[in-house]
Amino acid sequence: MPFDNARSLVIEAADGPDCAAVEGAAARFDAPHPYLLFGPTALPEIRRRAAANPKLQARFAKLLSEASPPPLPQEPRAALKRRARRLINTAFLALTAEGSIAIPALAATRRGLAEFAAAPSWKERPVIRSFLDCAEIAVAVALAYDWLHDELTAGERRGTEDAIRRNVLEPALAAYQDRSLLWPRRRDNCALVSNSGILVAALSVLPRYRLLSTDLAGRSVASAWNVFSGMAPDGAWREGLSYWSLAMRHAGLMIAALESTLGDSFGLAERPGFAQTGDFALHAEGPFGAAFNFGDSNQRYDASPLVWLAHRFARRIDGWLATGGDGWSLPFTAIWPNRERASPMTLGLSTGKVFRSADLACFRNTWSCDPAARPVYLAIKGGNVPTRPGHSAAAPEDIILHSQADAGTFVVDGARRRWVLDLGPDDYDLPGYFEHGTDGRSGRRWQYYRSQAAGHNTLLIGGCDQIPNAPATIVGSSVEGETKWAVLDLSAAYAQPHGLIRRGAALLGRQVIIQDEIDPAVCGEIVWTVHTAAEPVALAGSFARFRDGDDNFAARILEPAGARFELSPPPPPRSFAPADLRRLHGRPLGDAGAVSELARRVDDAGEHAVGAAIRRLQIVLPPGTPRLTVLLLPDCDGSELALPVAPLDHWLARRPVRLTGVPRRGCRARGLIAAGNAAAVRSMKSTVPYHRSISAAGREHA
Repeated sequence: MPFDNARSLVIEAADGPDCAAVEGAAARFDAPHPYLLFGPTALPEIRRRAAANPKLQARFAKLLSEASPPPLPQEPRAALKRRARRLINTAFLALTAEGSIAIPALAATRRGLAEFAAAPSWKERPVIRSFLDCAEIAVAVALAYDWLHDELTAGERRGTEDAIRRNVLEPALAAYQDRSLLWPRRRDNCALVSNSGILVAALSVLPRYRLLSTDLAGRSVASAWNVFSGMAPDGAWREGLSYWSLAMRHAGLMIAALESTLGDSFGLAERPGFAQTGDFALHAEGPFGAAFNFGDSNQRYDASPLVWLAHRFARRIDGWLATGGDGWSLPFTAIWPNRERASPMTLGLSTGKVFRSADLACFRNTWSCDPAARPVYLAIKGGNVPTRPGHSAAAPEDIILHSQADAGTFVVDGARRRWVLDLGPDDYDLPGYFEHGTDGRSGRRWQYYRSQAAGHNTLLIGGCDQIPNAPATIVGSSVEGETKWAVLDLSAAYAQPHGLIRRGAALLGRQVIIQDEIDPAVCGEIVWTVHTAAEPVALAGSFARFRDGDDNFAARILEPAGARFELSPPPPPRSFAPADLRRLHGRPLGDAGAVSELARRVDDAGEHAVGAAIRRLQIVLPPGTPRLTVLLLPDCDGSELALPVAPLDHWLARRPVRLTGVPRRGCRARGLIAAGNAAAVRSMKSTVPYHRSISAAGREHA
């Protein structure tokens, strides 16, 4: 719907999958290898498509030209991924190539399988309690084993099967049975990747370990069912696009393996929001390729998991997003070929989207990324957990490990660059970086600037951090025409009753409005902050101007009178000694060097915090300030526009003609909006949140 006005999204518990059906299908399964992702009858066509793919052939040529594998990165996770993906590539080449090319590829695959079979453990990092690392290896070994089963010797097959049982199946069964473990109940990438790796591994050796694999198939689908529920109703992912990419890759593998082996997804493919999850990738990326990198996500991400979704659900926008995919997905483009494609402009898609599954709103004025079209992009998020009626706090399994205290934070793009930016993740090896605390807010994670509310483009009230595991919902929105807006209730993030702290964000043509309303009952100094890497050129009272090259960005305080901008650097990074060398995430185990917070700089060329310095533009207001409205012009060309201000209740009261029969929301009594303004609301003719027409001097900004 282009317009809605709802207090919260109610997520109801689903009945769950039919595990008996999963286990029954696994018990009856009887088919020759290969059967993971495709069967023997599909091989001739897969070989033809692989031979006709120049990118794939170039990769294979490079793979065969290497006398030995390139040195692995020191970072454990990167090294693990490199080894696993190399095994997938050599196995696929050995399967699809012919003659002299297939021989060295098969030899390399045999070596890779032997190395993994001989490894004492597939758990690379002791700090990871889930199967996140193990799953990468499990998928690669399972696919290589299944695809080349008949080419392997009996001893090689037995060694691989035993390694899968020892490293995946038996530990997985123990994990599912351990009620103290949270990961099987979480709704994050770790849970989905873990379940996918366990399922694919179990299916690969189903004929050998029938009872154990059958049991694990049912358990993994049941656990994944819970993860998939986090995408309802519209497909967004609360961990951001980086982790969405990892999760969706394994979601596709999981369902493809189920359907190719057992002939059914057992309801996973039909989970609400899943088929539409490509919309999240489409809208959460700005016009110049930078994602809204909330939480621990990055500005750059891999859209290639949409290769499978475009094939499975025949969504042309997914095919368009996956165009030009490389990396991990490249061999799979020959397996999943049915991908029609069409751009959002061709499809006539809305330039605004509100995701209830993540309390996220994304607006733009055009789908063009041509600077001549002057694209502007605004995206804003609410809380990190959904509202659950009857629950006063998020359950431990509902806490998103990669979340930050960032309710109400937003980004703004325009004139070829990101002007208002999110700093993104910090160093994962900072002591306690993933320790949220037993209450979700008292852990060591919240001592780091990039995790705090102060490090985001939101409000700091009374000098206190936000409650990161509190819901902050979108209570109303509109994506019609050139005016798009959303209103978020941030109250719970500041331990306040519903409705006392609200933030509105609007895109009117190429103008951005951020409006905050704080009830006088809320005590404490209010600090409004945005982060930017642009160069300041003017700062005078209620006006600020920045530039980056030939492009300009302006900000103006519309209300209250007398409020002033301040500009300062963020606090400097701090250094810490690792508390426990066994709990390192990114560094080699035993690295005793100090770990520092990342520099307050933008990411550049795929590297964290190596670009331009970041500054804080802030407004400090006294307690009791009822409303703060800021106009942002991300494509400023010399003239500024002073818009009149309308209360957020007026935004929420406006409805398209077809909804005029719906009762209007009543005005609040605590002094923000007088009841007498109802007549003014009824008299408004426009759907924009600002009730006077734009002046001639400012029309060029509209």
